[in-house]
Amino acid sequence: MVKKILTILLVLSFNISLAQKTYKIYLNTKAEDDKIKKTQAIIPVYKFENTEIEPYLNFGFDTEKKTKKIKIDKMPKMDGCTDTAYTFIYFSGADNKKNSGYIISLIGNYKRSRQPVYFYIDKNNNLDFSDDGSPDILPFESDTIVLKLKNQKEDSSEYNVKLSRIVPGKNMAYKSLLEEHYKKHSGSKLFTRINYCYREQRYNLSSGEFRNLSDSFTIAVKDMNVNALFNDKGQDQIYIGPYKQEIYAENMIEYQSGRKKTTFEWNEKKFQINQIDKLGKWIVITELQDVKTYKKLKLHRKVPKISFTTEMNEHYTLKKFRRKNIYLYFWNDDLYSLAEDTIYLRKLQNEYSRKIQVIGMNYGDEPKTMRWFQQYYKIPWIIGMSNREINQKYFVENLPKGFWISKRRRLKARNISPKQMYTNAQKKFGKNKNLTN
Repeated sequence: MVKKILTILLVLSFNISLAQKTYKIYLNTKAEDDKIKKTQAIIPVYKFENTEIEPYLNFGFDTEKKTKKIKIDKMPKMDGCTDTAYTFIYFSGADNKKNSGYIISLIGNYKRSRQPVYFYIDKNNNLDFSDDGSPDILPFESDTIVLKLKNQKEDSSEYNVKLSRIVPGKNMAYKSLLEEHYKKHSGSKLFTRINYCYREQRYNLSSGEFRNLSDSFTIAVKDMNVNALFNDKGQDQIYIGPYKQEIYAENMIEYQSGRKKTTFEWNEKKFQINQIDKLGKWIVITELQDVKTYKKLKLHRKVPKISFTTEMNEHYTLKKFRRKNIYLYFWNDDLYSLAEDTIYLRKLQNEYSRKIQVIGMNYGDEPKTMRWFQQYYKIPWIIGMSNREINQKYFVENLPKGFWISKRRRLKARNISPKQMYTNAQKKFGKNKNLTN
């Protein structure tokens, strides 16, 4: 009896393992999310007076407050530098007892001049600048520099931070507020000027693309604790989003610690994160079988209210078509199935327009392209311009995706193609009847 039970369990586990599909996705791109693109984070620059300076954790204190200082053990050779300042760069890949969370960078020729700016970075965070190699150089004619750091325990790791000069003569009111803030709240440090500071952008996101016959998405891992490693559970984050679209920071999920596996849903399927390369080079995921998913509209429930504009800037809501069924079809002009789909969309609109309103919600194309598309092909159905918010309401993650909505705005079917919808219309309303006459 025991042998029979064991045999059955082995067969079941074997069948499950056969059904589940595992994928290794290479993360070949150092990407930006929407926050990094827009960030106005500033690293303040302070005049270097002597080898004893306040640590970064004391930044933001009032000037009167006395704080414990750290001492630079050995200075670099700063040939060709006429003035010196310093700043701190956020990086936890070189933490030690002397200093943690940030590393010091001395800045030679920090004042605006025709001379190059030299960044002497204490890359191993030992307060000895003589063992960190050559300085990073920002030429006069350049506005940005990318500094490369690595985790001191992982020689192959890499973390990039981009510094950009502050543009003189722009955002004067904002810069005046920043300058006042840093002068008042920098402890005993001597703030230089806001125009000598730098805008900071952290490139701590590795991304790649996944595509098979039924699914496609962008996947990325983010080094949240900025230590040049990407698989710290409970700290680093994972992003899953539309294929080759902009990455949004608000959609990231935490790489969970403990025994519980990190999972995500995409296109009504559930995936499990099996392994993340510590250098952020690849990620391994498994598509789970026979599991419940939640990111989808429920059948026979009312669909979300939406308003949209057409390619001609006409405004619509679904309520406008309350006397008809609606076929809501999300698409763009990059689909393999578009030629066949447009045939059935046309047939649906021409033959059943009294019963069904066809709305093609385009996502990703320009309105002027859609105007040309509508006029050139004489499209009879409504072309709506979708956006990220509408797609999220309907859980549209892959294109194309079709929804059959009843007159009472309840969902009758999802993931229904134009051809399938046309077949359903024939069954429900009669075959080959031109209902527009």
